[in-house]
Amino acid sequence: MRRLWYHGKVDTMVPGQARQQAVGIQDGTIVFVGSDQEALARSWDEKTDLEGRQVLPGFNDTHMHLLHFALFQQGLPLWGVDSIETMVHQGRAHLEKGDANYLLGMGWNQETMAEGRMPNRQDMDRISTEVPVCLLRTCAHVACCNSVMLEQLQALTGEERALLDQVDLEAGLLREEAMRLYMKVVPSLTDEDVKQLIRRGQQAANAAGLTCVHSDDLQTLPGVDPIRLVEIFREMEKNGELTLRVYEQCLVSQENFPRLLEVRSALEDRESLFRTGPRKLLQDGSLGARTALLAQGYWDQKDWKGIPIYSQEELDALVGAAHRARIDAAVHAIGDGALEQVCRAVERAQEEDPWPQARHGVVHAQITSPALLERMKALGLQAYIQPIFIEADMGIIAQRVGEDRAKECYNWKAMEELDIPVSGGSDCPVEPFDVVDNIRAAVTRQDRAGKRTYLPEQALSPEEGVALFTRRAAWASRDEDVRGVLKPGFQGDLVVLEGDLLAPGPDYQAVKIWETVVNGRTVYAR
Repeated sequence: MRRLWYHGKVDTMVPGQARQQAVGIQDGTIVFVGSDQEALARSWDEKTDLEGRQVLPGFNDTHMHLLHFALFQQGLPLWGVDSIETMVHQGRAHLEKGDANYLLGMGWNQETMAEGRMPNRQDMDRISTEVPVCLLRTCAHVACCNSVMLEQLQALTGEERALLDQVDLEAGLLREEAMRLYMKVVPSLTDEDVKQLIRRGQQAANAAGLTCVHSDDLQTLPGVDPIRLVEIFREMEKNGELTLRVYEQCLVSQENFPRLLEVRSALEDRESLFRTGPRKLLQDGSLGARTALLAQGYWDQKDWKGIPIYSQEELDALVGAAHRARIDAAVHAIGDGALEQVCRAVERAQEEDPWPQARHGVVHAQITSPALLERMKALGLQAYIQPIFIEADMGIIAQRVGEDRAKECYNWKAMEELDIPVSGGSDCPVEPFDVVDNIRAAVTRQDRAGKRTYLPEQALSPEEGVALFTRRAAWASRDEDVRGVLKPGFQGDLVVLEGDLLAPGPDYQAVKIWETVVNGRTVYAR
């Protein structure tokens, strides 16, 4: 099948290449990029007149939680909720709609709610005293539960019971690793349940122009074995059901890591739609929940530094195991204290077993310093950043770290100037996987209302902003030789837009996804 898109603004994202007019794909591979005159002189099975629309390489999101997003879409979405009272009202209404035997929700943020505090067990008991209720903060590093949920958590045995140390039973709050305990209480999902979540997630992602996501899913779903989830993805790909490339950021327990090695994707695999990627690890929490690990402590709580998930020795061992197996490590580190620990772990791994081709990385890398950025560069660490995070964090960053240190946070331009490999993601469902809005944040450094600006000197150019989600994102998954730009011989992934992301002063609100194409196949069209 030979398909042509012509009469458009085709931006290939090949550095230095001028804007083209047409792009052609045959059997999933790009075979033509050039002028309308050249294109129309050739034979095509199908031709699409773009009528001046923009074409870019397919969008990528290099850190998100696809199935977590899909799971909570069928629960209680609380993003933007304005008060605890509203949470209670919406929770009751959700339960009244059916005969649900539990309630999961996500999205609340105490910083933007009228009461100015975290919800507690008593608030959740107002939703229900009959079924378990667990509502996650927007960052997914804290959750609030009702008494029924807490009673069932206290009945857990074995390894899970040890995590109760991270549960505030009086307030009903779960933090960090204890967050996953809710999955031991709610019913397990079947294979068909999981497939429905994958279908729902990929459909929404395609509608956002996404052709590839780096997704952390393996410890997301209640009762679903992580290795079985890998198998389900592969079964769906074999049956032609996947419409999205999924590069799995593999968060698994130490006990399951050897099992992961048995089913890992080959490092040289560039063709499969589903692939296992880096070993995902978490080393701290979030700023909003005050669990990010800060080297100098919190400005507004001097005696508190946050929560390290692992000791330095434990992190060294986990990163080292991935490194020796020739699997990249992608480590969640928001605070500079956690980032320092990640740097130490990678240094030790390389000293003990040099691997020049490693592409270890830091997920978030928000609280940095010039010295830490230089260290990242020296180690070859990549940064998986989320530009959209400044929307919520610009209002609290100075409170958390102080005015002086706030100037060294979210320093994306500094990373670019140091040639640190940087790519863009959303951390969805923490934030929506709206790539256009993410690019807006990277380029303008403003909130959506355009009323607040944070460190404008760290803004990226429009081309740099788009590259985060195209060319640079392909490098993050070792795909720079097959994806990320539009050129003959590369995979046929593209997105067609109403509007122009590379115009001077783009009107981001006017930019809409018109068509999404994966391997030459249209997977979304308006």
